[in-house]
Amino acid sequence: MDPNSPSKSKLEINGVIGSRKVLKFGVALLVIMLICVFFVYYMSKTAFFTVVLDCGSSGTRVNVYEWRKGGYLSDSDLPILVHSYPDDLVKIDEGYSQKGGCFYHCVQTEPGLDKFLGNFSGVSEALKPLIRLAELWVPLERHGETPIFVLATAGLRRLLDDDAKKILKDVEEVVKGHGFMFRESWIRVLSGKEEAHYGWVALNYQMGIFGNLSRLPSLGLLDLGGSSLQVVTEIDDPRENENVLRARIGLVEHWILAYSLPAFGLNEGFDRTVAMLSHTQARKEGTLGTFRVSHPCLSSAFVKNYTCGGCFGKKINDVKELSTLSRENDAHSIVLVGDPNWEKCKGLSRAVAVNSSNSDWSHLDNGSICSLSITNGKDILYPEGSNRSSVRFHALSGFYAVNTMLNLSPRANLTKIWEKGQQLCEKSWTGSNSSAEQYCFKVPYLASLVEDALCVADREIIFGPGNISWTLGAGLMEGKHLWQSSTNSAIGVLSLGNTMIISSPLILFVVLVCLLLIVYYSQVKLPMPGRKISAVRASLPSYLCPRRQPA
Repeated sequence: MDPNSPSKSKLEINGVIGSRKVLKFGVALLVIMLICVFFVYYMSKTAFFTVVLDCGSSGTRVNVYEWRKGGYLSDSDLPILVHSYPDDLVKIDEGYSQKGGCFYHCVQTEPGLDKFLGNFSGVSEALKPLIRLAELWVPLERHGETPIFVLATAGLRRLLDDDAKKILKDVEEVVKGHGFMFRESWIRVLSGKEEAHYGWVALNYQMGIFGNLSRLPSLGLLDLGGSSLQVVTEIDDPRENENVLRARIGLVEHWILAYSLPAFGLNEGFDRTVAMLSHTQARKEGTLGTFRVSHPCLSSAFVKNYTCGGCFGKKINDVKELSTLSRENDAHSIVLVGDPNWEKCKGLSRAVAVNSSNSDWSHLDNGSICSLSITNGKDILYPEGSNRSSVRFHALSGFYAVNTMLNLSPRANLTKIWEKGQQLCEKSWTGSNSSAEQYCFKVPYLASLVEDALCVADREIIFGPGNISWTLGAGLMEGKHLWQSSTNSAIGVLSLGNTMIISSPLILFVVLVCLLLIVYYSQVKLPMPGRKISAVRASLPSYLCPRRQPA
């Protein structure tokens, strides 16, 4: 036999080694496949959706949030936001709008639901296109287990309770015709404090404050809508106050000071300027017929019929009275005309921003607003400002929209806001930029609110981010039954004495992997690293590996 040719024994040994390699590869591949199947199964079981319809004063908007449960795959007990709709890929078709209060990733139908009292078809036309969008964003097989929350804000809050209930009953009839899960309690009017609370939750959740093991200071919120202004901050020392809320976010408890200020929104603020002007000008001209009211924030070419809820009535010393007058149908039709004057516009906007009851608002056109805020008694926007744990405030919604329109940086700079605002208005009044006329009140009004907040809160203010809405906080907190109960059932915690162990499906997976490894190592005895050749040679007969004779 040729000593260089492989013997039958050598071929058998090589075959055994090769088969073991194949077995090793097969077992490893099986483990990898099981891991992949497990995580695909886990992700499918831990993903869920919530649909939130925001019924505001300027329109109705829809948001869909896709979540994944947190737990042992996360450093937080809160669910993880996977995606939110609408996004940049949403195509705006006929029937939707991005005007009014819809400045960023949102679609809306107009006007607000409060305009559809006794008009079921109007409610249906406002809601159905938005619900159809939600049906496209949520997988069809998940519709029946996806909750839909229809939450109304200041638009319906200012109606009589019975009128608001009639509209909500129409809303319920529309929602019934679709496949989402709903309850009667999920279709309601939010209180101002609830709206403020959800906005604060949304901001701090999206900015990564919650669930952080280092317990970072929370962020304060300034949220300017069409009808109301929300102001929220966390406090260190809870006290007896109707505006203090206890908020449990996951496993952590927070005490927050939440204000919802009616009639301080952009649209309501403008209405109050018209009411203030009507009182002054009615006293000068002495007529209560069809009346022309001149507004210093509008161009001389502006002429428009206008319905004023507080014009020519009693003197309004409290912003709540403006809503009361509207409820009592004490509204007047006037002709609103422009009489542009930057200093008067600035003074009028400042007077409305601090809710000044002084009819001589022209004295506010110069100097700092801070002195008035501090001495204005019950009209101070932010009492207890010295007891705040928030190191920074974020100004959202209307604040962000106006600041972005001015093309300013996110950091609040009052000097720049006043300068750009004046330039913008003067251009619009001369016809150079007529599309910006609506901002000639908004800019000084916003600047006054920010200045007041900076004075009293003594904190940094950042405009934005622009993609945060209170609906995110509502989706998280209103839908907490989804992630709290299912997280416990999916993860499970068993207690043995002082030892905590996590149960199914994680334990099942770990046990399965351990069994595979035990079987693998018991059936396939791998050689030790670095001794592979010698181990093989030692197992061979001596006549196949003859010893070398010494020279």
